[in-house]
Order: sequence, then structure tokens, then C-alpha cells
Amino acid sequence: MSAVPLPRLRDPAVQAPIATFAVTTTAESAVVSATGELDVSVIGHLAEIIERELGLRPRVLVVDASAVTFCAARALTVLINAASDAHAAGVPFAVVTRSRAVLRPLTVLGLERVLPVHGDLAAALDWLALLPGLTSR
Repeated sequence: MSAVPLPRLRDPAVQAPIATFAVTTTAESAVVSATGELDVSVIGHLAEIIERELGLRPRVLVVDASAVTFCAARALTVLINAASDAHAAGVPFAVVTRSRAVLRPLTVLGLERVLPVHGDLAAALDWLALLPGLTSR
């Protein structure tokens, strides 16, 4: 029987935060960028940031998960809720990522059909700029 090493618990005093968030706003958009690991310990903070930005009613809202290295299932729930809340608020919404950590669970669960996912920020913003013309017909 072989021994399987258990992961060591993180010591926040010794290690850097597992995730960081930044918000960039312009007249055209609000972009919430996530970097690092989206595990259960940081998901609430991400949800709060998205909720706060939606409350400000930006023209469009983008969650940029390009630099995410781990994505817990709860993070996907936050993204789905954000898409739903944005739709209810009339704010066009998109997710940006090429990260396997995010794309793989989205694809396995079939969530790419309900979340507008783009490979880069420019593509997401271009798509979001087209939405008003497509939905007003």
C-alpha cells in the first residue's frame, strides 16, 4: 500500500493570497479581472464585487478569468448567477477566458451554452457592443 501525501493547509501569513481581483471601469464597460485560484474561500468576495458592479449599471459587464489557475464549481455558480442578474438588470454580460481551469468544467457541464465565453477581452467587448442592435429587432 502506498502513502498518498495530503495537501498542506495554506498559511495566509506565509503565502500570497490565492486569488486577487481588480475592477477596471470606463465609459463603455466594467471589467472584473480574477487572477489565481477561485476556490471556496474567495468566491464570496468575487460575488460581492460582481454584485456591486451590477448595482452601478455599467453599459456592459465582463468577468475576465484569463489568469485563473483553478476554478471551483461554486465559482461557476457565481458566473451563472452573474449572467442571470445582469440579464435581469439589462446589462450585457460576458466571460473572458482561455484558461483550461475554467473552460474544462464549463464544457464538461455544458455551461458554455448559457454563459457567453470569449477568448479575449477585445472579442468580448466587440460582441457586447453588437448586442443592442441584435436584441432591439
